[in-house]
Order: sequence, then C-alpha cells, then structure tokens
Amino acid sequence: MTNEATPSTETQRFIEYYEGFLLAVDSLKNTGCSVDLSVYDTGNGTKKLKEILKEDALKNANLIIGAVQNDQIGPVAEFAQKNNIKYVIPFTSKNDDVLSNAYVYQVNTPHSYLYAKAAQGGCDLFAEDNIILLNIRDGKDKTEFIKGLKQELSNKGISVKTLSESATAQNMKEVLRNDKENIFIPTSGSDVTLIKIIPQLTMLVRENPDVNIHLFGYPEWQTYTKNHLDSFFELDTYFYSSFYTNNMLPAAINFINSYHKWYSKDLISKYPNYGMLGFDTGFFFLKGLAKYGSELEKNLPKMDLTPIQTGFKFQRVNNWGGFINKKVFFVRFTKNFELVKLDFE
Repeated sequence: MTNEATPSTETQRFIEYYEGFLLAVDSLKNTGCSVDLSVYDTGNGTKKLKEILKEDALKNANLIIGAVQNDQIGPVAEFAQKNNIKYVIPFTSKNDDVLSNAYVYQVNTPHSYLYAKAAQGGCDLFAEDNIILLNIRDGKDKTEFIKGLKQELSNKGISVKTLSESATAQNMKEVLRNDKENIFIPTSGSDVTLIKIIPQLTMLVRENPDVNIHLFGYPEWQTYTKNHLDSFFELDTYFYSSFYTNNMLPAAINFINSYHKWYSKDLISKYPNYGMLGFDTGFFFLKGLAKYGSELEKNLPKMDLTPIQTGFKFQRVNNWGGFINKKVFFVRFTKNFELVKLDFE
C-alpha cells in the first residue's frame, strides 16, 4: 500500500481504512455476497495514477473508492464518469467534482452543509431555551457555524445573549433563566477553550443545582472526550457531528475485537476512526450494489443500515451533479451518565 519505510500517521490511517474495508468485505461474503476486489497504490501525484487508469479491467468496475490527494480525485472522477462507474470519495470534503459529476459520492460532509444542518438542528432543538454565546477568540473561531445559528435563531425571533471569554461563574449566573433550559455555546471548538470555560461552568452548575444548564459544542470535542468526560456529563453536554461511535455498543465492540483478531493491533486513537470509516463505507456501498446494482442511486433512501460510526444520508447536490452525505446528528452526555445520539431529520 505504501513505499514508506516508516509510514506517516496519515498513511497509517489510510492503511487502517483499507483494513476496515476488508472486514466489511468479509462480513458481506459471510452473507453470500461475492466481491471481486482490486487494490492499487496510486503513489504521490498523478503519474502512476494515469497509468493505472489505462488498464482495461478497471473500465469494467462497478465501484471505485479512494484517491486521497486532491490532484488525484479529478482524474479518477473523470474516468468514473466516462465509464459509468460509481466513485466514492471517503476522505476529503474540499473538491468540486461532486458539483458536476453525477457518479461521485462524497462521504465527508462539506463544512458549509455541516454547519448549515447543525445550525438548523440546534435552532429547532433549543427553540424554547435561553441561548448564551461565550465569545472566544483563539484563532479557531466557528465563525460560519455561529453566523448560521444566529440567523436561524433570528428568523424564529429567538434572542441570544453574549458573554466575553473572561466571563466568571457570577457573570454567567446573571444571564440564567430559571424558567428555561440554559444553553452555553462557545464560539470556538478548541481544547484550550474547554479548559478555559469548564471550571466556570462547573462552578455555575454546582452553585445552581435547580437550574437546567447545558454546554453545546463541536465534532472535534470527540478528540478531547478522554480529558473532559466527567465534565461533559456534569454539564449535560451536546455536540453535533456526522460521525460518532460509542465503543461500548455491541457493534463497535464486535468491530474492535474483529480488527484486533485480524491484524493483531489496536485502532489508531483519532476521530473519525478510519478503520470504522472503511468498514462503514465498504458495507454501505457493497451491500447497496449487491442489492440494487446500477439502480443504487434510486434506492438510497431504502438503505436502512446502522453504521458503526459514520451516518449516511446521500442527496444529489443538483440536477447534473453527484451525491453529498448530509447526515448530521447530535450526541448528548446526560447527567445520568448516558450517551444519547439524537437524529433531527
């Protein structure tokens, strides 16, 4: 898969994706599905890729998955379109091929769609609540999401209070409502922000036990869960994401055990987990092709699968373009130490 003597962390993640994909192939074979799988190392740049795309056998493929570099995606997308092959882009969200190529499936939700869906969902979920923004400026501001959320709230006539990043527990107490849920939303998703605001919010919660207080945040908080898990539960925390898994769920446990059994190693501790991403995308598309063949795009709403990590809701981006995954959900850490995944579609 790679010519590197010591693979970089990024390369290791791509290898892990492939390993997860192979587990999906094995699972499907156990259900009677037949899969003819070919694997190519495209290397860096497009020189090697162009030679691969000249192979006649590839023209008969039903599905192409991969190419990780932006300069490789365009040629593969063009090849897929020319040969009527479904093409899945599992990693990057920063390319325009999906806008004009009906054969492209983009798994990683572009930020513009993610922010818009999360803002809409947040507005619907917290429409009756007291919204307090914590204005954090640390270079990792969620400007686009916050702008969208404010607009959604404004459209519904919902007012928003704003506190500075230096706000104390006393400052926060002054904007609380006893008759409403109180939702604190920092404008940055960084770990530095969490380290800064959690002590004040924790003090606020403990000093006001009869007031309903929540913290709301961002997908990258999954990366920091290990450091803040107790606080997330105590603060009744929500975050939005298009990927999430609870490693205590049976499906996740089975995958982790199978991965360790097959490869004698643990999954890389990063989010999203590429091994699970490989399994989810592999199972979704191979199962879909086995069931619906060339009619898959007409039957996407019927694909009633429960992925381990990645949610799927593919929608055509325009009349002549491909499909973008627009699945977004909320994860809640409740005060009862429960993890709840909330769909709002």
